[in-house]
Amino acid sequence: MAEAGPGVAGFVLAGGESRRMGRDKAMLGETEPMVLRMVNLVKQASDTVFVVAPAGRYEGLGVPVLVDLWPGEGPVGGVLTALAATSHAVNLVVAVDMPKVNPDFLRRLASLAVETGQSIVPEGPEPLCAAYQRSALDGLRAFFDAGGRRFRDAIQHIPVRLVPAAPDIFVNVNTPEQWEAVRF
Repeated sequence: MAEAGPGVAGFVLAGGESRRMGRDKAMLGETEPMVLRMVNLVKQASDTVFVVAPAGRYEGLGVPVLVDLWPGEGPVGGVLTALAATSHAVNLVVAVDMPKVNPDFLRRLASLAVETGQSIVPEGPEPLCAAYQRSALDGLRAFFDAGGRRFRDAIQHIPVRLVPAAPDIFVNVNTPEQWEAVRF
């Protein structure tokens, strides 16, 4: 498998309110907070990693935080924040609550995006674990500005290449029961 190579930025989306969990799910973890686990995973497939989150939320963890320009507006706003801030052509974006994602898969997404010049989204689609071209910014912004917030609808407004993926790596941790099933 080809390496992702230079020119890939990574972003961990951690701007949610964790309402169903009842506490900040990004801080769950017995050995390390989930947000740091995800930063370390994304770091293995990118040159740089930032956490996209509301101001003041994770600054004490020693990781670069990119302040979400649209807090409370969902993951489309988080991805817009990332793409507006990046100078990289290829940008890995991973939701903080996907602890089963692995570095090999992330490297595969990044490599395909570098090789093809396309945004790469796993089939499903699973747009919250994907490699976006910076050039997707305008299409996503137009969707967002028109009131769109659902990410599965957003990717209809940008060119993407869907790739097969094992669905078991996209387990989300949104409730205490889901956390118990993947606890680390």
